Amino acid sequence: MSEGPIPAYVDVRKAFGQALSLSGSVSLELLPRFRECLASDQARVGVNLSFSVDPDTGQRQITGDIEAQVEMTCQRCLQAVGLELSDSIRLALLVSEDQVASLEPEWDPWICTEPKLELAELVEEQLILALPIVILHDDAACIDKLEYEAVPEAEGAENEPGAASPFAVLSELKAKTAKTAKKAAKAKKAK
Repeated sequence: MSEGPIPAYVDVRKAFGQALSLSGSVSLELLPRFRECLASDQARVGVNLSFSVDPDTGQRQITGDIEAQVEMTCQRCLQAVGLELSDSIRLALLVSEDQVASLEPEWDPWICTEPKLELAELVEEQLILALPIVILHDDAACIDKLEYEAVPEAEGAENEPGAASPFAVLSELKAKTAKTAKKAAKAKKAK
């Protein structure tokens, strides 16, 4: 990927008419929602974008890929963890939500009603979608830092005669409820 920044926007008509290809970086200042997810402002974001029109359907398509090296907060030890994000981009440019139903399943919709397409907004949305659901260190080092102690299990505790299984307790509760219901029904008939 090129090290230079991509433009802030492209003219939709020209980008698709000229089959424009862009490659470059995006500054975090242009990605405020994504920046809020990070543990630090030290990140590199690179993107490759190609604009084309499908000759059969006339569908305007944006393809490419995105890569980012970021630091986020580990949800286990709350320390910074370095992550490499990458995702492929397969967007169909639409002018209204009514067109979404006609899209092929491999394309994601991107609604744009303006003559300018804001590239930072597009990149930011793709980065947010590429974030992992759970952010943890790959190794157990953060577990060791927390100094968790394993709770020893009593050997054979589940086999002891005095220990009741949760299902046995539920079974007893169900039986008591059934008895109470029968007594109530008999009392009602006696009246």
